Amino acid sequence: MIIVPICIVLATNSWDPPGPADFVRMAFGTVIASTLATVAAWWLALNRMKAGRSDRYWFWGVAGIFTFSVIGSITGAAETLLTQLTNL
Repeated sequence: MIIVPICIVLATNSWDPPGPADFVRMAFGTVIASTLATVAAWWLALNRMKAGRSDRYWFWGVAGIFTFSVIGSITGAAETLLTQLTNL
């Protein structure tokens, strides 16, 4: 839930001065990593619900808060992409 998305972001990062293709690649990497992390959080919440554990509501709360955070991250990636491509 943490390591794989970080690896995706690092793999799609531009280590040189970025060009238009690099900005698009970094934005898509952010979106893919965020989506993967959100799916993992909700999978864990659903798994805990099916197991009938008493802490399942805590997992639902964390997954919900995490989803709002990811929506902000994806929105930020879109705004950054638009800004960087406009400034070229």
